[in-house]
Amino acid sequence: MTAAAAAELNRVRWRCRRGMRELDVLFERYLAQRWPTAGEGRRAAFLQLLEMPDPELADHLLRSLPLADPALAGLATEITELAELSAGAAVYQPESGRPDPPERGP
Repeated sequence: MTAAAAAELNRVRWRCRRGMRELDVLFERYLAQRWPTAGEGRRAAFLQLLEMPDPELADHLLRSLPLADPALAGLATEITELAELSAGAAVYQPESGRPDPPERGP
């Protein structure tokens, strides 16, 4: 990775720091697994998504409310599917009818 690419990644990582831990986890996972190979259009959509306020992002990423912009909607789907694949199970979203999270041990 070039110095310029590393600096850009650090700037984006800083912008991913949110007021909600759930969003931090989703965005960090996307950065680690998809950002390096994402094209310019996908990166631009991700940066546009980061401009949204936390409550709105939570509605779209955690509660599956649709986004009007097709590029952002596709990216939101990719981010949530990546979280589900990484977790090995569906992300708990009570409003969406998805399964309950697994029981935690003592």
